[in-house]
Amino acid sequence: MRNNPRKIEKIIFAIICLFLAFDTSISFCQETSLTLIHSSNTLGEVESGCCPETGNAGGLARRSHITKAVGKEATNRLMIDAGDTFAIGLPGSGKEKEKARKWAEFILKIYEKMGYDAINIGDTDLVLGVHYLTALSKKSKIPFLSANLREKKTGQPVFEPYRIKQVNGLKIGIIGLLTPHLPPYLHKEMIGYIVEDPIKMAIEMTNGPMSHCDHIFALAHLNMMEIEELAQKVPRIPIIIGGNDRSFVFPKQIHSSLWTQTDAFGLHIGRMNLGLKKGAKEFVDVLPGKSPRVPDTGGVNIYENHLILLHPGMESDPEIEKLISSSRNLLKRPLP
Repeated sequence: MRNNPRKIEKIIFAIICLFLAFDTSISFCQETSLTLIHSSNTLGEVESGCCPETGNAGGLARRSHITKAVGKEATNRLMIDAGDTFAIGLPGSGKEKEKARKWAEFILKIYEKMGYDAINIGDTDLVLGVHYLTALSKKSKIPFLSANLREKKTGQPVFEPYRIKQVNGLKIGIIGLLTPHLPPYLHKEMIGYIVEDPIKMAIEMTNGPMSHCDHIFALAHLNMMEIEELAQKVPRIPIIIGGNDRSFVFPKQIHSSLWTQTDAFGLHIGRMNLGLKKGAKEFVDVLPGKSPRVPDTGGVNIYENHLILLHPGMESDPEIEKLISSSRNLLKRPLP
């Protein structure tokens, strides 16, 4: 009895379709672990106790100890800062401004040693001068981000608008946003530059060059109303790391997005343990005591967030402590 070629072709085609469907379902359900370390509003604080507001908490040596410990235990780690990293306020004289810039370079050196993946530009950082920050970014191992800080003449971004990181086959987009509501003392630093509408720019980026990302995180140096609008109008951004108002925020659900942030002067460091799935949009809190909502048909991403106080009883990174000790003359704080 002769085999029917058309029948054999149909069987082979059916087997291939089954295989592809099975393979797709596996990749869709596969969960990728990612530990997200986030900070904001360091405001130039290197050591604990430098400001009365901090007491004896905070310090970059303690932060570095935490980040190194996470790096040893986490399969995948992403470290991002939402802005106001380098400066506390407007330096007085030209001499003080030069000292503030040296201070910023020292902080960047520590951030590089800690292994940060991206730094957003905050409004207070602008006191150092946009031109200076541009020059600093070119020497930095860490990308400076800002999607809506633009050159007035050309409309071109001053810094990288976004970065895309590959994590186990997932494309993780990181976009930097800056509030356009700048204090008057910054106006002279903004000659030749403009801060575009952050919401409009986020929509353009997420629907344009970032549209192929599986998940997008926003470093949003925005006020509360702007963050609310960002969550409402840009649902493609499920995680918003804020910081403009300098208070820490436990994860809050705003529309379909999560908003969290650390407080001023580096008292806390944020750690968010994520379980990410390709194609999944919803995030469910799995910390003890939380009640997960009913998942959608595409599965869910999971998260647990910790805001860690860098208290005096905590260990410090000896390498960073040594670096700070050897730079005492530099660390005489420039006054705002």
